Amino acid sequence: MANIDITQFSELRNVFPELTAVQFETAMLFSLGLPQKEIALLRAVSYPAVKQALTSAKLKFEPRSLHGLFTIFHVRLTLFALQGCRKRLPPER
Repeated sequence: MANIDITQFSELRNVFPELTAVQFETAMLFSLGLPQKEIALLRAVSYPAVKQALTSAKLKFEPRSLHGLFTIFHVRLTLFALQGCRKRLPPER
């Protein structure tokens, strides 16, 4: 199975500057609801490699659980989306 092309997410990548490319890709897939075993298949890596990438990402944000990492991703992605919507609005008078 082919790896995800991380270049497709270049703008989103900037929302998570503290993560490596592997941590970002893994955490992004996790935040989209993919199980860790499926992430391993998608990324063509071992299950322990996925667990390690998520653990490393979690340590950078310091949430207490993977659910906390999931929440951080969703909040930042929502803010990113809102910022993009705001750029498209006509200027206020």
